Amino acid sequence: MPSTALTVHFRQLLLDAEELDDAHAQLRSGTPGRQYGLASLNRAIVIMSVSAWESYVEQLMRESVQALRPAAAALGAWPALNAYVMGLLGNFNTPNPSNVERLIRNCLGLADIHLSWTWQNCTSAQAIQRLTDALTYRHEIAHGVNPRPIIHNLYSSQLPEFFRRLARCTDTAVRNHLVNIHGVAVPWPL
Repeated sequence: MPSTALTVHFRQLLLDAEELDDAHAQLRSGTPGRQYGLASLNRAIVIMSVSAWESYVEQLMRESVQALRPAAAALGAWPALNAYVMGLLGNFNTPNPSNVERLIRNCLGLADIHLSWTWQNCTSAQAIQRLTDALTYRHEIAHGVNPRPIIHNLYSSQLPEFFRRLARCTDTAVRNHLVNIHGVAVPWPL
């Protein structure tokens, strides 16, 4: 069963990127080639997709720490863990591969989340490179690099699906870690 971070939070945020892609399709001139006046929509899709990914990772860590909370009144070390994770989330602002790996490792003890980032026709190394590329574009766009980076619609239209797959792999790995290592029977109940 996937986390609420994935099924509700992330999917809702990723809708913005998909709506921008729909707007791009509706505004196309109908002729092949570069569509002038629509490049900002492609750049906005990059920003919205990366933003949704960052927010998902943060929400997943919040849910995971809540899943580790003891049911009994004696909370033991959990309040300290919760405070520590909330502090880490307060400083998390660039969801690149190394920062995501470090955050998940420090919060949950799950070493090298990258190993779970695989799916048909995409190796872990390819997923890491694609995430790195998206973060590079996001950085250039957000910090006003001039000339503006050229983001083709083919790239931006595929980016939400890339992040969906990446989030599903991350979600599954974190859930399996909580179940198999921490003994949490149902990390994210309905």
